Amino acid sequence: MGLMTIVLVAILIQYISFGIKVGGAREKFGIKAPAISGHPEFERYYRVHQNTLEQLIILIPLYLVFPQMAEAQGWMGYEMTSAAGVLWIIGRYLYSSGYVKDPDSRGKGFIIGFLATVLLALGTLVLAVMSFLG
Repeated sequence: MGLMTIVLVAILIQYISFGIKVGGAREKFGIKAPAISGHPEFERYYRVHQNTLEQLIILIPLYLVFPQMAEAQGWMGYEMTSAAGVLWIIGRYLYSSGYVKDPDSRGKGFIIGFLATVLLALGTLVLAVMSFLG
């Protein structure tokens, strides 16, 4: 559980760092709040931050539910969840760096992070069905 907590905190720190980059871009390009447009590079940083939030809303509940259900079935739930979290962080890093350079290059990073979320979702569904069926 300790590793899983460390990875979750790293996920949240990554999200915070994306927000800091938005603030830096806002200052660099003179985008006054509450505006969210005005310079293409600022808009890319902003979209990375917002898309990451959109993904977190799906990831975090799965990240908290899957390991408990997996452990109850004798699976290595904490380790599997931690691995999925690290995969998600790598995907988000690649997504961010790709998107800021060229929005068309964000796909690989998005797929990697999304795959981690899908694996947790499918795993949770399988475990829920197993639990329901007894």
